[in-house]
Order: sequence, then C-alpha cells, then structure tokens
Amino acid sequence: MTSTQPASAQQPFSQVDHTRMKTVLNVAASIPVADVGSETLIRLAGVSPAGSNDPVDHALYRAIGEVPAAESFDYATEHRRFSIAHVKGVEFGGGVHDLAVMRGDIGSVLEASDADPGVKSLALRNANVMRKLGRRSLGVAIAPLVGDTAGEFKFQGLVALSVGGQKRIRSHTRGGYTRIQMWPRALRIQHWLNMLLIIALSVTGYYIMNPFFGAKLSQDTGYLMGIIRYIHFVSGFAWIAVAAWRLSLTVFATQKHMRWRSLWPIYGKDDVKKMWATMQYYLFLKEEGPHYVGHNVLQQLTYSTIYALCTIQILSGLALYGLYDQYNLVWQFFSFPIHIIGIPMVRLIHTVIMFLLFAFVILHVYLVFRADSIENHGGVSAMINGGVWLPAGSKPVDAPEIE
Repeated sequence: MTSTQPASAQQPFSQVDHTRMKTVLNVAASIPVADVGSETLIRLAGVSPAGSNDPVDHALYRAIGEVPAAESFDYATEHRRFSIAHVKGVEFGGGVHDLAVMRGDIGSVLEASDADPGVKSLALRNANVMRKLGRRSLGVAIAPLVGDTAGEFKFQGLVALSVGGQKRIRSHTRGGYTRIQMWPRALRIQHWLNMLLIIALSVTGYYIMNPFFGAKLSQDTGYLMGIIRYIHFVSGFAWIAVAAWRLSLTVFATQKHMRWRSLWPIYGKDDVKKMWATMQYYLFLKEEGPHYVGHNVLQQLTYSTIYALCTIQILSGLALYGLYDQYNLVWQFFSFPIHIIGIPMVRLIHTVIMFLLFAFVILHVYLVFRADSIENHGGVSAMINGGVWLPAGSKPVDAPEIE
C-alpha cells in the first residue's frame, strides 16, 4: 500500500482535494506499541512528499487533518516493501526531532526495525485480526536523523486501512480529559458474569454452610437444600467456564493490558516505587499518584492474588464435589487433597476464601467509586462501555502520552 512511483509535487499536500480520490481508503485503526499516541502514529505514518496522489497518504491526512511534509522520500520497491521518509522539526516525545520514518508492509517493517519478541508477536496478532476484518496494516518505525544519516529504526505500531467509512481517530475530550477505549467487550461480559456468579455461589454456599431459613431438621424438610445445592453446582461449573475464557484472553488477546505478562506488574525497582506512590495516594498522603490507563501496580497485584485465590476456590470446590463418586478417576484426582488434609480443612479453606472475596468486593467497589469521584476516571462506566478518562497531556506509566 506504499507508493512505488514518485508523486506530483505541483501543490502542497494540504491543498490537494482529498475528496476526489477514485479509491477511497480510510484509516480503520491506529494501534501503537511504543510510547506514541494513536494520532501521533498516524501523523508519523502520513509523512509524504508534497502533492502526493497516493490514496494511502490521503487516508492518513483525512484521519487527523495534518501530516508533516517530507524533506526527502525514498519510495518502496518490489524487493523492499516499505518507504523511508526524512522529516525535520517533528514534535515528538516532548521535544522537536529530525526523524526517518519507515512505512509499509508490516512484516517487512518488523524485520527491518528493532522490536522485542513480545512486541512483534502482539503487532502480528493485531495485523492478523485486521486482515480477517478485511483491513490492510501498515507498519511504522522511526529512527533519529543526523544530517542525512538515519540511526536504528524502532518499531512504533501499525495503522490499519480499509475501504469504507472513516472511523473517528481523534479522541473524545471533555473538560481537559480524553477518553481512552480500554477494556474489550469480552472482558466486560466476563466482569458482569463474574459478579452474578460470585453472588449466586456466595449466597448458596453460605446457605449450605448455615441453613438460616426454611424447614428445620425436625420437620419434613422437602427439597429446599437440594435446590440450593443444585444452583451452587451449576453456578460453580459456569464460573469455571468463565475462568477458562478469561485465561484464554491472556494468550489470544490483542491488547497488551490483557495478556499474561500483565498479571505480574513488578519488573524492577521503578515499579516498586510507583506501587509505594500509589499506596500513599490511596491513604491520602499524596495529592496525586502515578497515572495509569489500565491497572496500576497495586491493583494488578491485588487482581492477580484474587485470580490465585479463585483458582484455589475452584479446586477446593471440585475436591468437595468429587466425593460423591470416588470410583471415577477424574473425581479421585480432584479429591486428592481431601485424602491428605481431610474434609474439614478443605471446607474451611473453601469458606475462608469466600469471606476473602466478600472483603475484596467491598474494597473494589469503594476504590472504583473513589476513583470516579476524585480522579474523574470513569471506572464504573468503563465496565459498561469500555472507556476510561485521563487528563489530556498526561503521560501514563503504561501507555503513550494522552493526546
């Protein structure tokens, strides 16, 4: 999708009539993988010679309304499936820089630029998703430019193009805040299913432990306990299915905040310092904490701990359920802990975790409403529409600068 023939330079690119192009390409998505925003990525990809008639250049221009003009432009060829543009005086990363911009076939750009294996995997997965949606992905990489010599190219992300309606690229803004589409539909569905199933499991589980209403043991008890146990078992297996679905997202999700590496957020001393700063903020010892688009270090550690507790809860539940058929090898396997520590201890673990989940839910709801009231973060609505709000111009720890 990169031009292989020089374009006319009779008039500035901004004065070309972009609405009269015969092939109407439009930007469908901008997916950064480095410290650039979605608009900045498009702006970098759109660096082109003056007067370009390339439909790709016009699509990029229409998406944001402005692109830098190239000082020089080396077109793609049959054997090198990307172009290289030199541009000077670009506002980027909090400063003004001279850059070389590589743009073209995403596989070729990834091969010719520097990107760690995790970034490459994520970029190719996103490109594959775009391809299945009928969209073509352009890879974008940049390098510092000294004179006419480019340094090492660093991969920045991909821009997906499609034939059809223009998708809104500029972020929604409100009172100095920018809306970031964060949580995918699958995670939001899982969140609310988790809520419903945990309520069902907790209420029925507590009743199984302590039948606080209904017929007494000295009377004809009917089948109330059987119904309660049935609801508990069905809800339990449904919860296992939701857990398996969530686990699959850590492998197959295209958003880095959803993948398995995010489950452990501490990779250095800086992460520990940010966690301490967040704790001080939560305790009202600091007026402002580190900005995150996704979960901060403390939140993610808490969620990962909850995931571990839920895993133990599922296994202890399966151990207790499996007692009904100890001739079955599957249930013998799941009930193995009972033969080591005994039924009372497994029941105690199962009950204690239920109360720990109660405490987590209370704390979780408090912190979500606190973030909404103090930070205008939109945490409650985020699990409905997927979007969070951050101050425009802020630089989150886990994302590019908010444009």
